[in-house]
Amino acid sequence: VNEILHAADGTSIKCGVTGETGCSWPLTESERRVLRATAHAQAQLGCPVIIHPGRNRRAPFQIIRVLQEAGADTSETVMSHLDRTLLGKGELLEFAQLGCYLEYDLFGSELFHYQFNPEIDMPNDNKRIARVRLLVDEGYEDRILMAHDIHTKHRLTKYGGHGYSHILTNIVPKMLFRGITEAALDKILIENPKQWLTFK
Repeated sequence: VNEILHAADGTSIKCGVTGETGCSWPLTESERRVLRATAHAQAQLGCPVIIHPGRNRRAPFQIIRVLQEAGADTSETVMSHLDRTLLGKGELLEFAQLGCYLEYDLFGSELFHYQFNPEIDMPNDNKRIARVRLLVDEGYEDRILMAHDIHTKHRLTKYGGHGYSHILTNIVPKMLFRGITEAALDKILIENPKQWLTFK
C-alpha cells in the first residue's frame, strides 16, 4: 500500500500495479499470506493485480479462490502464463468464467522441452493464436491480454530473438488471417490493458 500511495524502495516512483505476485505449486503458507495481503491492498486502493501461477493446471483456480476469500476484486486481476498452465479447452473456459483477465504472454517462446515442468507440452505461437481465437469466439475478448514475457537477452533482436515487436509484426497479421477481427485485436491490445491499469 505504501509503495502505491507514496513511493517504492526509497525512490519517488509509485508502483502502478501489485505484482507480478509469484506463486508455486502447491501454494506455500507464505504465498497464501502474500496473496491475502495483495487482496487487502487491492480492496483498499482499487489497484490492478497480476499473478504468476504455479506450474500446475489447478494453480490458477486455487489462487483465485484465495484472493476471493480475502476480498479481492478478481475482475481487476490478471492471471499470467495461461499458455503454459491451462492447456485444455475445457479447463480454460471453466477458468474464464471466474472473470479475471486471461493473459497469453509467452508469444515467441517455442520450446520442445519446458525445463520447469517437463510434463507440459509448451504450445507454439500457432496454438496460442488458436486459444485466443477460442476465447474471442466464446465471448471473452474483453478479458484477454497478450505479451511476450521477454526476460532474457537471447529473446532480444540484438541477440537473434523475436524482440519486442514480435506480437505486432508477426502475431497480429496471423491473427487477422485466422479470423480474429481488427476490432477484437484493438480491444485485446489497447482497451483491455488500459482498462486493467486504471485504478477503480
